[in-house]
Amino acid sequence: MNHKHNHKVEEQLPIAKPWTNWIPLMIVFGYIFLLTFVTMSLSVWSLQSFLSFSMGYFFVVFSMFKMINLKGFAEGYSQYDLISKKWYGWGYVYPFLELCIGILYLGLVNETWLHITTIIASAIVVIGVSIELKKHGKFYCACLGTVLKVPLTKVSLAEYLVMAGMALYMLIYY
Repeated sequence: MNHKHNHKVEEQLPIAKPWTNWIPLMIVFGYIFLLTFVTMSLSVWSLQSFLSFSMGYFFVVFSMFKMINLKGFAEGYSQYDLISKKWYGWGYVYPFLELCIGILYLGLVNETWLHITTIIASAIVVIGVSIELKKHGKFYCACLGTVLKVPLTKVSLAEYLVMAGMALYMLIYY
């Protein structure tokens, strides 16, 4: 069975101002930070708790969007993710990995293996997105599944660079 479907942006995006494509993502990040600050108000205020809660909510929320249409996510992800290009099933596994990472960060787990797992998972996404951006590939970012359609751009790259950077910081300093 061929799982490759064309998720090119030019064929699916409605004509709109470029910034309007990012409104859904900005709203999602707004909610992530709102949840982070609400949770922090019930906990100890520290850089470590901010990093843990914001990373936790990021991974939980992003995994939720992917799981709404797991098959659609796997199809879109296989267009640019290094592992999914080789093993299509990774698109079905990855949202659950993100969910587990998110839950662990929300539980304030501060373990070396968790930070290294986050760095590796994020780096794989960053490499795959970077390759497609260099090729000028125009795809939807599968980061929000098929629910919110945002183009694959440097913002997609930045999301996971930030997660890798935060995990690296926690690995080094905590």
